[in-house]
Amino acid sequence: MRIRSLCGIAVCSFVCGCAVLGRQQKDHRIDPEALAKVQRGMSKEEVTNLLGAPQEIIFSNKEHDPLREHAYIFEHVTTVYTGVVFLFMNFGNSDEKRDRVLVFFDESGKVDHVGSSLKAEQASYGFPFGR
Repeated sequence: MRIRSLCGIAVCSFVCGCAVLGRQQKDHRIDPEALAKVQRGMSKEEVTNLLGAPQEIIFSNKEHDPLREHAYIFEHVTTVYTGVVFLFMNFGNSDEKRDRVLVFFDESGKVDHVGSSLKAEQASYGFPFGR
């Protein structure tokens, strides 16, 4: 009788559990419509009015002008989590995708080039045991 009780408790401990879903976002989202408005020749102020404050500023490495802002980096990260929690065992999975935009400026401080990769919305929940 005692063995059956212990087996029953053990089975219930492994069978009873819960699923956990989570979503974390870092930094402000990058609006694709606002990004499409960034054009060559725009000022830094116009760019920040459209995209907000950059997460990082890259400075020129030229000896004669080391403090010139060469590029702005805008980034947004989305991470989603999936987990299954049992009494004695836990399984989890996460997927992180990011939006990243680089805006390069010429010698006069006007937009020269724009590069972007918008993938943050593609972060997906997955089964904790693999994909």
